[in-house]
Amino acid sequence: MLILVMGCSPKEYHNSEETLSELQIEACNAADSANTCDSRLAEVGIVLKEECCEVLKKCC
Repeated sequence: MLILVMGCSPKEYHNSEETLSELQIEACNAADSANTCDSRLAEVGIVLKEECCEVLKKCC
């Protein structure tokens, strides 16, 4: 049962390396370029600011 629960948990709880989709990467890059990481990026909800920072070193 524990294996099933861990397999279905959100990715932020996994220890594996984080990866972003092309759409998420585009959103991070656009928000970083436009200085809208704290506003527009959160509104769209495609990717978290923290994920952009951790994976791409954008929006930090």
